[in-house]
Amino acid sequence: MSKLRLALAAAALLALGGPSVSARQSECRVTHEAYAALKHGMSYRHAEKILGCPGRRMTHMTIGKVRRATYSWRGTGRTGANLALSFRNDRLTSKSQLGLQ
Repeated sequence: MSKLRLALAAAALLALGGPSVSARQSECRVTHEAYAALKHGMSYRHAEKILGCPGRRMTHMTIGKVRRATYSWRGTGRTGANLALSFRNDRLTSKSQLGLQ
């Protein structure tokens, strides 16, 4: 019976794809170098690839065909270092950072 439970637990972990997004977010720290590589007009997925992890969605809204969202990431540097990116229809429209090194 314990082998069956172990097999079910392993299958569940494989189905979930490993650590949760929130676990990856807490481990991920963005550098100023990565922040500088972000360019207006790039997609969220491209930004996520440069930064190395998904951001935490802070706001989102859809009005008609316009979708807006703002994401944040924790950063390297002094305590509280972070960055925020805003997207309109999946394209980077603004970026800001505080204390990144």
